[in-house]
Formats: sequence, C-alpha cells, structure tokens
Amino acid sequence: MGEGFRQASNDATAVEEELVGGRELAEGRIKLASESWRAGVQISEIENDDLVGVIGLSQGQIAKLDPEQKSAPTRTHLFGYLDWSFISYRQHVSTASENAQSKSYIVYMGERKHSDPSLVVDSHHTILATVLGGSKQEAADSIFYSYKHGFSGFAARLTDYQAEMMAEMPDVVDVIPNDLVKPHTTRSWDYLGLSSSHAASNLLTESNMGDKAIIGVIDSGIWPESKSFDDKGMGPIPTRWKGACVGGDQFKCNRKLIGARWFVKGLLEIIKEPINTTTGMEYLSPRDAWGHGTHTSSTAAGSLVHNVSYKGLALGTARGGAPRARLAMYKVCWNARGGCSSADILKAFDEAIHDGVDVLSVSLGLGDPYFLDVIAVGSLHAVLKGITVVCSAGNRGPTSQTVGNVAPWIISVAASTMDRSFPSPITLGNNQTIMGQAMFTGHKEIGFKGLVCPKQSGFDKSGTCTCNYLVADKSTMRGKVVLCFGYPYGASDIVKAAGGVGLIFSNYFAYYISPCDDFPCIEVDYNVGAQLLSYIRSSRKPMVKLSTSKTLVGMPLSVKIALFSSRGPSSLSPEILKPDVAAPGVNVLAAMIPKNVNAYDGFAFDSGTSMACPHVAGIVALLKSLHPSWSPAAIRSALTTTASTTDTSGEPIFTIGDAQKLAGPFDFGGGIVNPNRASDPGLIYDMGVTDYVHYLCSMGYNDFAISKLTLHPFVCPNKKPSILNLNLPSITVPNLRSSVTITRIVTNVGPIDSTYVPSVEHPLGVNVAVSPQMLVFNSTIKKLSFTITLSSSHKTIGGYYTGSLSWSDGIHKVTSPISVRTEILPSYTDRF
Repeated sequence: MGEGFRQASNDATAVEEELVGGRELAEGRIKLASESWRAGVQISEIENDDLVGVIGLSQGQIAKLDPEQKSAPTRTHLFGYLDWSFISYRQHVSTASENAQSKSYIVYMGERKHSDPSLVVDSHHTILATVLGGSKQEAADSIFYSYKHGFSGFAARLTDYQAEMMAEMPDVVDVIPNDLVKPHTTRSWDYLGLSSSHAASNLLTESNMGDKAIIGVIDSGIWPESKSFDDKGMGPIPTRWKGACVGGDQFKCNRKLIGARWFVKGLLEIIKEPINTTTGMEYLSPRDAWGHGTHTSSTAAGSLVHNVSYKGLALGTARGGAPRARLAMYKVCWNARGGCSSADILKAFDEAIHDGVDVLSVSLGLGDPYFLDVIAVGSLHAVLKGITVVCSAGNRGPTSQTVGNVAPWIISVAASTMDRSFPSPITLGNNQTIMGQAMFTGHKEIGFKGLVCPKQSGFDKSGTCTCNYLVADKSTMRGKVVLCFGYPYGASDIVKAAGGVGLIFSNYFAYYISPCDDFPCIEVDYNVGAQLLSYIRSSRKPMVKLSTSKTLVGMPLSVKIALFSSRGPSSLSPEILKPDVAAPGVNVLAAMIPKNVNAYDGFAFDSGTSMACPHVAGIVALLKSLHPSWSPAAIRSALTTTASTTDTSGEPIFTIGDAQKLAGPFDFGGGIVNPNRASDPGLIYDMGVTDYVHYLCSMGYNDFAISKLTLHPFVCPNKKPSILNLNLPSITVPNLRSSVTITRIVTNVGPIDSTYVPSVEHPLGVNVAVSPQMLVFNSTIKKLSFTITLSSSHKTIGGYYTGSLSWSDGIHKVTSPISVRTEILPSYTDRF
C-alpha cells in the first residue's frame, strides 16, 4: 500500500468519498493546521468508534485520542515533516465526483528500478494509467515531470480522489502536494582564513581553489554576464560532466558556468497563469530576474574580481569560496508570486544528481520546519550518491525550534556577522559623538543641522517618532535631520520630500544595513536611539552633524549570531543538533543583477541564512577537491568538530538581540565554520546508508517505505534503534531522566599512528563519563568506538545545559557540542 498520503487542504472539514464494496462509504479527513493543533484544537466530539486511523500523530497523542489504540499506526509519512496533522472517521456522504477540480501532486516512488530513464518514465505512465482508467496517453498528458535520474516519481495533475487512489498503489511511497517554497564578498573569506592575497598555505591554495569540484545551486537563476562568472584561465569542462545548458534566448554558458536548467511547470500548476516576460521582470530561461541566485552563486564559486566595492565601501577582491570550481544553476524560483514550487525543486534535485554535481547549495526552505518533504527527499537521494547538500537554516530567529532543513543528511547553516562594519559618526551639538552604521556615500558631510523627533497626531508622547507613521511635514522637517524608531520603510523618501537633509532610524539591531543612495540615512540601535531622544528633549536647540561612512575591519569588532537566524532544537528530531554550523550571512557583498536598485557596478549587499549557506557550499567544494573520497557525513563532521566558538581575538561569540547572550549549540551548532581546520580534522564521525535507514526506523517509518529507498528488502529491528546512537558529531539528549549511555564511532583521517585522549566540559549538573580514556590508532586500526554516559544531578525539569567533548592527540582537537535537558517526570503525553 502507498504510505503516508497527506492532503494539504485548508478546508478544516473537507470530506472525500469512496465506493467500497458497492456501498457508499465516506473517508472523511479532518485536517488540523499545525498552528491550530499547537493551539489545542478540540477533537473530543469525534466518537472513538468512528476512528479509522491516526496519521502523523505521536504515540501519546494516539493514546489520548483512542484508548484502544495500542500501537503506532503503520501508515506514516515517509519524511514525516508534517504541516497538518489529521485523523479519519467514517460517515455517509454522496459519491465523489471524478470530475472534481485537479491539483498538482508529487508521486514519490523511492529509488529507481531501472537504470534506463525511458523505462522509468514508462513505468510512471503505466501506474498512473491504472488510476485514470487505463489510458497511458491520458497519463502522459497528466504528468508534467518525471523524476527518472536520481530517484523515481512524477508530478501530475490529479483530483484529490485520484491522489488518494495513487497513495494506495503498491509501488508508491508517498503522495506530496505541490506547494510553494520561499528562498530563505570582499571580506568574508579573509575573515574565515581563506585569503588569496598572500602565499600562506591554507585550504584555498591546497585545493587549488576547488578546481576539481562542480557546485550545483538550486535558486532563482543566474546572470551569466556577471564578472563573477568569467571563465578566463579555466581549463576544459570536466569530461565527467553530463549536464546541459538549457539557456534560451541570449543566455550562454562557458567554462565557469557549465550548466543551467530552469523549471517552472510546477509553479504554473499552482498560480494558473502564464509567466509575464513582457516587462523584463522575468525570463523563461535560467537568467535571474530576482538577484537571489546570482548573489548565492557568486558567494559559493564566483571568480576573482578585483577592486570591488559599494561606492568605496568594503573595497577589496570579490570572489567565491571556491573561485575555480565550476557552477551549474537550477532555476526553480520566480518573481511570479515570489515563490518556488516543490515539484520544480524536486525536479532540480533529480537533474542535478544526473548531471554529476559534487555539492548542492540550497538557500530555500518552507515557513514551517515541520514541512520539508521535497528538500528532505531530494537531498537524501543526493547524499546516498555522494553529493553533499548544504541548506540555509532559515530566517525565523531568534525564537527557538524554528530551524529548518533538519534532516540528519543535510548540512544546515546559521548566519553570523563578520569582523567588518561601516561606522558613521553622529556628532551632537554638545560635541558628543555617537557611532551609527550606514552606507552613507557620495555625499559631503552634513554640517550641524537641527535634530527633530516629529510628533504624530493620535499618539501620546511615547508614540512619537515612529518611522512607519511619518508624514511629510515641511514645517517640522525642512532643513533638519529626522530621528525615528523602527524600520524605515519609505521613511527616507518622506523626509526627503519634506525638505529634510538626513534620517537617523533606531532599530532593534544596527547590523543589517541598506543603502540610501541619494539620501543620508544612518542606523543606530535602540540604546543609542534613546540617548538621541533624551538629547532632543533636554536641549533648547538640538543640533547634529552626520559624517560619511567608513569601512572598519578586524579588531575590536566582535562576531555575533544574527538575530534573524533560525534556532534549534529541531522540532522533528530534537536528538539531532541543528543548525550544524554558522557562516557569515550579514551584509555580504556579492554579484547582483543590473536591475536591482541596490546594485552598484554589478555587486550588492544582502543578508540572510541564504547568504551563509553558499559560504559553506564553497568550503565543501574545497574540501571535496582536497579529499575526494570523503562522504557527505565526513565533510559535515569535519566542519562541525573544528568550528570556532570564539572569534578571531579569542573572545566568545554572542547573539544579537535584546539580551546579548552567549551563543550556544542551538544558535550556531558546532560554531563558526573554520575551513582550514576542517581540512585536517584528525578524526571524523562518518555515516552511510545503514545509518540513515536506522534513523528512519527509529522515527517509526515502516519497512516498505525504507525498502523502496534502497531497492533492497529491509526489516527494521524489533527494538527501535536509538536516535541518540546516530553517529553524529554532536551529542544532544532532550529528555535525560536518570542516565543514558551513547555510542559513537570515529575514523582516523590524520597521522596513521595517533593516540587521542578526551577532555570534557560538563554541562551544568550533568556528569559525563567517557570510555575508554584513550583511543589508539595504527596501520591496522582506523576506526574505534567509545561510549559516553550522561547522568544528571538535577531535581527539577529545566532547560538545556551545554558543554562539549573533545578528543586531542596534541595537534588536532576534535570537539563535539553537548546539549542536555533533564526530564525528571514522564512527559504529559506519556501519562495519558
């Protein structure tokens, strides 16, 4: 039977109908949106006798719904990242209409049964024809994508009834709705220790700038004429490359950009209207009309471009992490509706696997971390074929449990600042100078002018100076600098229209800056904003002088984790530490499309975990060039265990926000990625297909679904494997009750004859015992296992306490972050 059919409908009580044994029998599905479920939707009105099955609920929730339900249901979503939980019950309704409106669905069938893609496609037509009445031509017309290279499946137009039938077919693993997904430099590489300006040996030089690697980018397209994609000095395209340049009009690839494809059929099925190309706002080709994909591509693998700046700021050489690596673009994101369809994304994974990329950079994610089906499916098949997949962690921070792309085979990347800022001095009439940050360029200094905080009608004194409510009042603003609080959406235009000469806006965090090209605007944090407001209210004639921005790099600037960067723990598998690592994602200068309003000479600043992700993808390409035999898990381990938890001056890393707290594993995983240390980690925690299928077993997925992944019969052990024993380079225990023993296996990739001893930074109130106390490697012993026993002295239920376990041979230090939460009592759901 097909496993885990999920109908993603917003109708709270939509009913499907099915004829069973000649009788009219309704299979009604109450779909509870995840927000409603978390808010406590009442379902007590459903009679126990009416329950048919419970899909996607925990064991405790099942028991609460139906005391007669003794075990977890066998029907489970293969990748389980549910945005909707729902239950089924019987009631009589009229017969379903077979002419109901069709939607687009992805029919996922696991690993391919045939090596010949044409046979895979034919099998798709055959299985769909059985649902559509036996016509293979009708099936072919319904299918708009066949996934035939990296895995098997198809995307097709189906009614809800037909999708339900497909889910019951013997070869179908899952049926997934085609939904919309959102897309989540001159200094950053020097900050990470990969400078190209000196002869010192580092990962960049040792890997020859990644010249053996091919990076695939799944994004919004690329601007091929950008200087960052110049192929000067690059050799022939690797003979192993099997991709294509499906360019379209006025789009050409070269020896740098060796492949480009575009996928839009899935989006068209959702928006039900053609893409408008007449205004030049979109292109039916891999050409980027958004800028997101051009920026991420150049960050990962852009060629060296000298003397790049933004109007004099951040002057330096722009390049990607692997400047000699090849690029392949898979365009799935479009200006239309600002989205990327899941069917298109899965097709991009399918083609990228076929084409032969080494690394995939995916700066995409859905709004809710529970629902990541297509990225999890596509990335698993890529990883099983040796392709490392790097994804953005999401921009929903700083709230906990918001991290996305949480599958254990994905490298999830958080965003940090770097040691660069653009200070802009603000001098008050009392000669006090306060530092703001801005891209205040191309202007002379604004001499002493009046400083005002405009009063706004309808607000008391505490409600004035709000940026969103500014009005163009010439009597108040003419010839003056205006102070306002909040993000300045359109505020600079209002002040300018009223004759003002400058804007100071006070925000939560003065780190993410946008250029005011023709008008000086300076950002300060709320503390500085409060000082300025106090000065205005205490002075008879408040005055201010605005000086132009400068570029400041290195000490004393500290590095912080971005406020927007999504935080762990994972809401799906809290035993798996996410994010994995952090990388620069704030004010990153990289290539941009010419039409972008913030671009200057082909480059622009941008911020987000979307910008952090390609930093790591570029580093992965360097590691893959230097260590071609390393698996994706080995690369992830090397990055995590060598990451930095302090900045370049040795100071601890903090988070941006109201409570400037020390960053921890749920903020940055192992820490800020350290490429040079990752190239020689000493020991690695490796994983392969057996580890991943055992993980799926531990999550409750059934033998059928897992067997379809591997094309080999597989039976999960009677006793579920513990997720705690997944061979991760981190240790996370979300429910320590008394004590627990965890096993890890390490592989020596350093000197053949090596001896490692452990050191432990104990989480508060948690004892960590490691056995054995020494790991000795030689020419015959390359892998060794050890155990970690954790026990708690806490007497109450608390939050997570963190520490670390490090193995050292005197040269290498292999550090695994430890996160432990004590749970003295059983959880609520376990007691009902």
